[in-house]
Amino acid sequence: MYPLPRLIHFMGVAAIVLGGLPAGAQTDSPQPVGTGFTEGVITVSGDSVDRLRLAQLDGTAQPMGLMLRSLSSLSDPRRHGKPAQGFTLVLPYLEFAVNSNLPFGHNDGALWKGKGSNVRILAGFTGTIGPLRLVAIPEFTYSANSALPINPIDTAFAPRLPPNRSQFSSPFNVYPYSIDLPYRFGAGSVQKIFPGQSSITLTAGPVEAGLATENEWWGPAIRNPLILGDNAPGFPHAFIRSNGELSGPFGSFETRLIVGGLQESEYFDDDVSNDVRSISAIALAWRPRPRSQFTLGFTRAVIAPAEGYSGVPSAFFDFLRNAGHPNARSRGDTAFVPGPDQLFSLFGRWAIPRFGLESYVEWARADFPVSPRDFLEQPNHSRGYTAGLQWTRANASANSRFRLLGEITSVEQSSTYRLRPIGSFYTSRAVPQGFTNDGQVLGTALGPGSSGGYFAADYFRGAWQFGVNFGRTRFNNDAFFLLPHADRCGHDVTVYPGMRASFTTRVMRIGAEFVSASRYNTFFQNKSSCESGGAGSDRHNNLLSITVTTLGF
Repeated sequence: MYPLPRLIHFMGVAAIVLGGLPAGAQTDSPQPVGTGFTEGVITVSGDSVDRLRLAQLDGTAQPMGLMLRSLSSLSDPRRHGKPAQGFTLVLPYLEFAVNSNLPFGHNDGALWKGKGSNVRILAGFTGTIGPLRLVAIPEFTYSANSALPINPIDTAFAPRLPPNRSQFSSPFNVYPYSIDLPYRFGAGSVQKIFPGQSSITLTAGPVEAGLATENEWWGPAIRNPLILGDNAPGFPHAFIRSNGELSGPFGSFETRLIVGGLQESEYFDDDVSNDVRSISAIALAWRPRPRSQFTLGFTRAVIAPAEGYSGVPSAFFDFLRNAGHPNARSRGDTAFVPGPDQLFSLFGRWAIPRFGLESYVEWARADFPVSPRDFLEQPNHSRGYTAGLQWTRANASANSRFRLLGEITSVEQSSTYRLRPIGSFYTSRAVPQGFTNDGQVLGTALGPGSSGGYFAADYFRGAWQFGVNFGRTRFNNDAFFLLPHADRCGHDVTVYPGMRASFTTRVMRIGAEFVSASRYNTFFQNKSSCESGGAGSDRHNNLLSITVTTLGF
């Protein structure tokens, strides 16, 4: 076992041992709004989480519960010092979005935001009997999924797809950077019902265990988590986690351990024997004191081939497994060797409520170093990162607030690709579907081998919020450099300025966002030379999104 796997093993055992420590109280945090009989859907990346995070920067919420979160933990009234309700109706969450020309979207759970109209609806109920809590919130999605104005598999620009791959799969991610990432979900509209944000949890003192299909969000990112977020549908999994924060002599901890099954999309390949993969993942967040605003943490996720869902439980302890270096082979090597693959990350967040300021970073690698010397010489090998800053200033007398935030993310190959073989983030030679579920990336919506930035300014006054934002994404850049026609003018880049507004009542929040996105060299189809501007495949897309949420924070 290599040095860093030993560290992961030690920290994993420590997390389990510390799980027996008493849980700290959390009675002064903002509580989910509800009537006792009704409550709302609190998604892991929605407005409610945004408001809770701002409350932490005001110093009116405890600095816990956001680094490792899911709907079931965010909405559990027992974590907010309130008694559990025997039964509640979960009122609907509705999102309607229209893309004018191209697929565009992020952090929208099971929804595929293709060209045309898109709808996502969540609603359900909860029930609590003693230590057992059931959350049943299925997820309905619809996408018109209209035909694109450009052919991504045009062999004048893209490699020819192997005969066993779907015509809708990515032609740029076969070998050596394989991933299940369709550019379109079939030739017609898509309508599906998912188990969604559902779970059943058994609480035993400081420990919770259960089964779920809900999304997990791990790490400090506001927009682009590296390991787990809600960019893809939630997957069926079993979990063990701490019941809130556990306080001990070495600080305060939150822990999570999950094992589940990842589903291949219908638009990847015709091999039915590999449609399911296992994922085993662990996370730990630590603060030196219960009210400290400084957080450190780590995560590790290991995926592996599985013989259907019946083979998933045996992968429970794969988070301790040595995955080796399955992607450390030359680009010309097209061999496929089934086995485990992994990602791990370290993260930190520091908030200063007195100044309304927070900064955070998540740093990840796909390969463990082969030795301490290897890490010291090339610490950036196979790395990815997200870093961000948020500042807010409230004016109590005017009932207003101003907020600035910025976040940059890169999972593009590090410069060490010149010296040694390297894979591409989220793709895999050992598990051809990579780190995806049902055709969407588990982590950042930027996708494999990509980079981007996002900046926003918001003004809140009374029940209203107004904001402007700007983003940029360079998509699948690792794969781009494998193309025979790759040059400095061919990068697939999207820039997307936008604006947003919302209005909040006592029980409802209505939000709207408009984004004007320009995608340059779409699917790397630069049909003109650098000198003439290379605008032959530029495309423009407008996104209008309307969201209606009930209750929440």
